[in-house]
This record gives sequence, structure tokens and C-alpha cells, in this order.
Amino acid sequence: MFTEESVQVDVIPKFVEKLSNVNLLKLLDFVFEKLELAGVLCTRFPTFNLITLEVSFIKTQLVKPLFTFLQFSPNLESLVFNGVCRDKVNDEALTLDGVPRCLLMHLKSIKFRYYNGQLKELDLVQLFLQNARVLQTVIIEISSDHFVNSDKKKHTAEDVEDFNKKIMEQLLKYKWASADCAIKLCSF
Repeated sequence: MFTEESVQVDVIPKFVEKLSNVNLLKLLDFVFEKLELAGVLCTRFPTFNLITLEVSFIKTQLVKPLFTFLQFSPNLESLVFNGVCRDKVNDEALTLDGVPRCLLMHLKSIKFRYYNGQLKELDLVQLFLQNARVLQTVIIEISSDHFVNSDKKKHTAEDVEDFNKKIMEQLLKYKWASADCAIKLCSF
């Protein structure tokens, strides 16, 4: 277990290489930044046998290194994000230089946990919807904090339904690469 400050750039590639045969990998988002800084995502990085990848809270600025990492995970079927932050970066951060093979051939499900209700958080969802050809399920778990932090003191089931409708309307504006994809919205 490393803290962000203690991770040496040259240690991460060696450590990650030893993990290349795991089926399930859970990573903190700063690992993608460290891998990018080390310059290993484009040179000497191993191919992973990953089936499931779980990523902690991810910032928009780390989407490009994440997608570069996905280039080395061709068999990935499931992806979980434990929070998304649309930080202040230009829109180029959400464009792909190439679509990872897993998005074209294998990625079947994505779960976005702790969605806070900001439409800008949907940018990452949009990126996956536009590029994942065999995607079957996208689950968006809406944090109750969204409703707690609003102006109303008490929320009804109708409020939740209206909010879900607003999200779906936004998602339906996007082009989807998979005709078989279903989106599930749930609150916790």
C-alpha cells in the first residue's frame, strides 16, 4: 500500500508487470498519472489478462492515461468507477487517439458508483457509450448526497424519477456504439 507521495515512479512499472496475470485489479486513480509520468504506458508495458478493473475516483485529466492502460487490457469485460470528477481541463482530455481493443471486442459492463448528479460527470459515460461496441449494461449509482445537498429538505419518489429522467434524456442525446446496451439508474 502506497500513499501518493511515497510512490517512486520507477517502482510502479515493475510492480504492475508482476500483476499482469490477475483477473481482477483495483487501482487508485493516481497510478495512471504515475504510469504516464514514468513513460511506460507507451513503451515497455505488459499485456494484462484482466477481466475486471475497478478504479477509484477518477479525474477527467486522467482519462487519457486510463485509456492507454486499457490498450494493454484487451480482454477486459467489466469496468467499475468509484466516482468521477469533471475537473477543469480542456475537452481534448475526453478524446481518444485510438479505441482500446477491449472496447471493440469484450467490454460488456460498466458501473459508475457515487454519481453526484452533475451532468458534466456524464462525459465519461458518453465516451464509453460512443466507443464500446459490445457493451450490454451501464449502471449509474446515484449518490443520495445529490438529494441531500439540494434546496429541498425532503425528496419524493417523483423527485428521484424526474432526476433519473433528466439523466436518461441527456444519455439518449449521445451516439451509442452498441445497440444492445441497457442503462440502469439506481439510488443509494
